[in-house]
Amino acid sequence: MFSQFSGLLNMILIIVRQIAILALLNGVLDAGRLLGVGAGDIDPLAKYSVAGFAILGTFAIARIFAGVGMWIKSNWGTPLLFGITLAELVIFLAGSIRLDIGLFGFVARLIELIGTMLILWFAYRAWRSALHD
Repeated sequence: MFSQFSGLLNMILIIVRQIAILALLNGVLDAGRLLGVGAGDIDPLAKYSVAGFAILGTFAIARIFAGVGMWIKSNWGTPLLFGITLAELVIFLAGSIRLDIGLFGFVARLIELIGTMLILWFAYRAWRSALHD
């Protein structure tokens, strides 16, 4: 019965792993920026302010946890990545706190957000179809 869906499931698992790798890379890059990698002699606390430093640190740690959660196929990884990516993009676009994610980071976060929305949508559709069987 499920053999007809095996190709689709393998494709979705590959996409989940790719989004997990992207989330892990973004989290590690954010953590590196918090440690001052590539900033020269500029203090990261002075660059981002205390609020920006705390928020960026929280997002970096949560993104790493979400990427690991998606990699091990847990049920909390994708919703966590969706929530933190959405919150980070809203804060970045509001402009109230400087996050300094750049164009590449913005595009990567949009890809993460769209990918997690699709994964959650597929999970919702599978759940709804299982209810009606």
